[in-house]
Amino acid sequence: MDLKKWKIFSIFAIFGISALLHFIYVWFPCYFTTLFFPVNESIWEHNKIIIGSFLIWAIIEKIFLKKQHNIIFSEFIGSVLCAFIVMSVFTPIFFLILKTKDNMIVTFIVFFLAILISQFVSYKIMNKSLNNNLDNFAIYMFVWIIILNINLTYFPLKTGIFFDYNKKIFGIP
Repeated sequence: MDLKKWKIFSIFAIFGISALLHFIYVWFPCYFTTLFFPVNESIWEHNKIIIGSFLIWAIIEKIFLKKQHNIIFSEFIGSVLCAFIVMSVFTPIFFLILKTKDNMIVTFIVFFLAILISQFVSYKIMNKSLNNNLDNFAIYMFVWIIILNINLTYFPLKTGIFFDYNKKIFGIP
């Protein structure tokens, strides 16, 4: 499978993984699942779905691309980081602009478009030569973002992006 077809497949795979990760805390409510899966329906908590689905898919993608395309590690990690940042920024902004909390169809479309755009960015970056220091930067960024998300689950800011409009709560129910 060529890289372009792989990235198209990636869009649907990430969307599917995201759908599964959305319900992990509901199915298995415990301390471990509060760290890595959304604990409520706030926009911020849904970043955990993005983090999880991108990390899972990055592992699968790295295995596939190494065998098929021999992508350089810094190009791969750089493309994953940039795609992840695009997704993490695009999704909350559009959720806030469109006020999708009550419209699941619009929510799915926005999420799907965010994945589509992020994979387009990833594809473009994989076709460029990048600085070898980007892989270290990307790893540090991923770790920092994961730690930030975990802390803001337990200590959410009292703003709209952290508020679960369904349950009328901030943070863990």
